Amino acid sequence: MREGRLLQTGWRLASDGTGVYASEVIDAIRNDAGEHLGFSLALRDNSAQAATEQALEAARRALFQSQKLEMIGQLTGGVAHDFNNLLSAILGNLELGRRRLPAGSDVTRFLDNAIVGAKRGAVLVGRMMNFAREREIDVRPVELPALFEDLCELLGKALGPETVIQSNFPDKLAPLRIDPHQLELALMNLLINARDAMARGGSIRLAARNRRIVAGSDCAAVPGRYVQLDITDSGCGMDTETLSRAREVFFTTKPPGKGTGLGLSMVQGLVDSVEGQMSIKSRPGKGTTVTLLLPAAMERAAGELADDEVETVDVEDHQERKLRIVVVDDDALVLMNSAALLNDLGHETFAHSSAEEALTFLRRSKTRLPVDLVLTDHAMPRMTGLEFARIIRDSWPSLPVILATGYSEDVVDGNDIVSARLQKPFGLRDLRATITAVAEGSAARNGAGGAAMMPPSRVSAILR
Repeated sequence: MREGRLLQTGWRLASDGTGVYASEVIDAIRNDAGEHLGFSLALRDNSAQAATEQALEAARRALFQSQKLEMIGQLTGGVAHDFNNLLSAILGNLELGRRRLPAGSDVTRFLDNAIVGAKRGAVLVGRMMNFAREREIDVRPVELPALFEDLCELLGKALGPETVIQSNFPDKLAPLRIDPHQLELALMNLLINARDAMARGGSIRLAARNRRIVAGSDCAAVPGRYVQLDITDSGCGMDTETLSRAREVFFTTKPPGKGTGLGLSMVQGLVDSVEGQMSIKSRPGKGTTVTLLLPAAMERAAGELADDEVETVDVEDHQERKLRIVVVDDDALVLMNSAALLNDLGHETFAHSSAEEALTFLRRSKTRLPVDLVLTDHAMPRMTGLEFARIIRDSWPSLPVILATGYSEDVVDGNDIVSARLQKPFGLRDLRATITAVAEGSAARNGAGGAAMMPPSRVSAILR
């Protein structure tokens, strides 16, 4: 009435019950004498434009979440690389110190505890890195109870003291055919979602059983042997609309900064990749059950040494051929530790702090006794270990290379370039086993005489 016009936009309810996002223009109508007679109303349906703007805003939020996750992954990767180098030096020196103690020394048990702590630290860093980076898919037989037990320590820190986890795994549960690291990530996401659904804490139940799907059954999965895993929480549950969208990428009901909306979509992607199934049952106020139907492996998972088991006897009892080994690492602590471990195993070492320095040594060593093996770090400035290995392959094709990588490197190629990969941090047992395997493979290919170096013309050109 005062200004003669009103402009406004918003959702309006049409006569058929549908929502319309409209722009309204209301004009005051007056006669020639200025007396107010009424109003005119013009509405324009802007629903399509509003839907487009909403889609753009959702895409903008999704992009922001992706960029944030990428930055977190890069930051975690850099920190983990440095921490792995520290653990390598700590673990190696502890093992060397333990081997030099007289039998029955009172100090041995303290060193054993420190070695166990260092190995557990390495496992913890490794598990964190599996949640922050992409890696090659490694499908193999996995024992679910053992994997869950190994994950419990990290789960306890992630879920907090108010969340209680109850597990029920039968003794004869079949192993899974799956990537263990992807399964760990899926379990972590599902359990954190369950924890978040319980505002005041509560219990989460994990139950597994063997299942056989036959043709013609109600289940849509391919006939075969499976393991069914049920994860049930006592949380707030989901209504029908939320449940229908739960697996959408970036869809989340959590407040800003509390969730990315990637958890369930990631789990669905894992299940699809192994030709399994995921189903979700939920009701408001009655909690949620996520059921994973995962393919069973035909064979049992191979037994491995426990992460916290201290083993030193086998390194002393084996007498392999002593080798001349070039060691390369840009971290002085790790370089000194690696050389000391190799020397303790009886090998002759030549330590270098860069790939360029090692190449110069190899070029100048052509008239001396041949080098048998190269052990190199991967993440180094100016020239990575993989680039270094590629030059060695071209210049000395019969010289084997072991690539030592930390949890932060995601080296997805190079299997045809390096002879083996050694996970950092490593101890005497892992180092000796890797060298033995590479030396035996090299001897089988080249004869008992070992590796002979080729003319380094390509190396010289690169160095110039």
